[in-house]
Amino acid sequence: MKETIPGFAAPLADPEATFQKFGMRPAGIWRSAAASPAGTESPPSARFRAALEELGGLYAVFGQFLQWRADLLRTDYLGQLRQIRVSIPPIAPSEFDRIVEAGLGAAAAAALEWEGEPCWSTFARCAYRARYQGRMIAVQVARDPIPNAAFESFESGVRLIEEQSLREALRPATLAQFRDWVRLSDSPARERAHLEALHSIRDKTLVQYPALIPELSTQKVLCVEWVEGQSVAVLMAQGSALSVQRLAECVLEQLCTVTALDGDFDLESLALTAEGRLTVRRANRMIAIPPPLAHAGLKYISAVLASNAPSAAHLLARLSDGAGSNLETRLLDELSNLEPELKVNLQFPQSAAIFEGNWRALARTGVKKPLFLDVLHRNLVAAGYWSAENSASPAATTDFIAEAQWPVLGKILRARVGDLSNRETVSDWFIGSGMLFFESLRQITRLAEGLRENDVSVGVDVRQDDDGSKIHARIRSGILIGMLFIAFLTSVRFAIAAEGAWLVALSAIAVASALALFWFVSRFD
Repeated sequence: MKETIPGFAAPLADPEATFQKFGMRPAGIWRSAAASPAGTESPPSARFRAALEELGGLYAVFGQFLQWRADLLRTDYLGQLRQIRVSIPPIAPSEFDRIVEAGLGAAAAAALEWEGEPCWSTFARCAYRARYQGRMIAVQVARDPIPNAAFESFESGVRLIEEQSLREALRPATLAQFRDWVRLSDSPARERAHLEALHSIRDKTLVQYPALIPELSTQKVLCVEWVEGQSVAVLMAQGSALSVQRLAECVLEQLCTVTALDGDFDLESLALTAEGRLTVRRANRMIAIPPPLAHAGLKYISAVLASNAPSAAHLLARLSDGAGSNLETRLLDELSNLEPELKVNLQFPQSAAIFEGNWRALARTGVKKPLFLDVLHRNLVAAGYWSAENSASPAATTDFIAEAQWPVLGKILRARVGDLSNRETVSDWFIGSGMLFFESLRQITRLAEGLRENDVSVGVDVRQDDDGSKIHARIRSGILIGMLFIAFLTSVRFAIAAEGAWLVALSAIAVASALALFWFVSRFD
């Protein structure tokens, strides 16, 4: 059994009266209510946030969805919406205990020693901490999905807003994307699949994700290990630069290694351990990156960080809908006409500014954007704002996004090198490399036979001494590359059966020869 929040989907007040009260729907000759003087004195961004908070329910969740949406809203709206709070009453402990017992069974439920306060309570999930077999865990229950009728009522309500600066945020395409974003957390089975996939790469990531406890998890109840740490929201309020650094690494690592993005990226759900490692306590709204686009996403990030605007535009067009030069040309035109927004008293990092500009330019083309692409830019822009606000010196803002690529790349390389200690992986590498080696020999033999059968004569062109020295250098490089290739294959082959010090030595030789091989091949002309 899941849990419904009574009355959550319904607004707490009349939408039309509320929007008129805050000046979002100006009173006219046919309207009975007028905007309050106090409401009209505030800027539209503050009145919009206040209206969403007063209405609550889906309206407040919509405010959370619009956080950091620089493609839709001005900077002043982003600053206001980041302050929006959605208060969701937790499931009562007695009711929670009944749901857990129905899902896990009486014996498993009886083994849990509950704590009084909930870990989190969102519109999709509610969780309490408990002690199980001497360790602390988090027990989570999924609430009922929000019905479609509630979304239809909400969409009718927000269409009453007549503020011109909110036009893009209230378009039908945006509202449809909001519904898709909310629906990401509907299925506990989908969440469990993501947690199991994250657990399979647990040793290969900088970020620590929730560790599922299989014997205490069903389709209705999910239990994860509780990790002690200090809330990132608290650390950010204290101006912690380390927390921003870890958040930037999290964004890039999700793209490079996890190939799934956190659709919430909520500071309340993140913590730093005593060792300085970022831990994600809940992952209710992960969105997978389509496999055919994962590589393009990596290249897009690299192009932006390398300040290669044409390549970034090409890849962004590909990530959008796979369109060809037409969308790319339109995107470059929008970028050339785009004026950066003024951020008062804020030194925005260069990489974040480029991501924000690309995102805004893409929105101006009117192309339909996939949800994962908007989530990626949303998280990058958020990291940019946090970088600007938590740097040691406002005059020299640290670009944590640009700096994050090296720790993430280093972790990937360490994971790949660590694969050499796995004999099955090394054996696969050896088989593949051996096949490549023998295929190369076969092709060379075929070429030699063709030369012999067709009696092709080889002429010698007498060149200047400089050209001759270049030829000799290429010959020496070719011989050296061949020797390195043989050394790599040999060390990998014998490392499969080696033990102890021999395994370490042969693995080191394989890594060194592979790096040297890459170096000489890249310089071979």
